Formats: sequence, C-alpha cells, structure tokens
Amino acid sequence: MDSYLVCYDISNPKRLRKVAKACEDYGYRKQYSVFLVRVSATDFVKLRSRLYDLIDLQADQVLFIPLTDSCLQRMESIGRPTDDYDKNDVVMIL
Repeated sequence: MDSYLVCYDISNPKRLRKVAKACEDYGYRKQYSVFLVRVSATDFVKLRSRLYDLIDLQADQVLFIPLTDSCLQRMESIGRPTDDYDKNDVVMIL
C-alpha cells in the first residue's frame, strides 16, 4: 500500500462535494481539502481517474503528494489534534 496526501482546490461547490466524496471513498480527511489516502497502485489509478473525470481541468486543481512511512511517522500538528499514523490501518472500499 502506498500513502498519499490528496489536496484539492475546486472552484465549484457541486464539483467540490463530488471530489470530497470520491476522496472519502479512498481515505480519510485530515483537513477540509486534505485527505490521507493509503491505496494499492491499482486503486491509486482508479482514484486519480475518477477525480480527473470530476474536475474542471482549467479551473480546479488536485495534488497527489506521495508519502513515505518515515514521513507519516514524523507527522505532527499544532492546534486541534490529528489521528496518529498507524501503518496497520486499512481503508476498505466497498
């Protein structure tokens, strides 16, 4: 399983909801427009393709930032607490 931060800036509220729903299907929200996604290579392609079909390529942007286990273990936050990284976490897609 590979880990990514998926961050987006979507200009239309309707598309924004669809993008957020797609990200929720593959990972969990860290902030309003930031998701931590742990997926197989196949599921990453599916997620990227799904988001590609949802966004306006001229007005919107989605970033996929790959993370190593070392990066995840050193993740920290200030303010509202964040869930600790657990490499045994599994995301189920139904």
